[in-house]
Amino acid sequence: MARLEVLAPEAVTDPDLRGMMQATGGDEMFGVYGHHPKLFKSFLDFYLPAKFEGLLPFPLKELVRLRIAELNDCRR
Repeated sequence: MARLEVLAPEAVTDPDLRGMMQATGGDEMFGVYGHHPKLFKSFLDFYLPAKFEGLLPFPLKELVRLRIAELNDCRR
């Protein structure tokens, strides 16, 4: 499986994305999506409602997310 380099905040060229990264204490998600800021902004339109809204409780969604990460051998 391909792995993307996690960009440091100073390497993220989009100022909005860099600001979000710095505001979250350097969340690696922003460093990965920093490779394609336009894609990330579109992803947020999908991700935020999927994560915080809907029929399933948030803790269950987090457990599923963690299990999927483990099955895919995510290192971070």
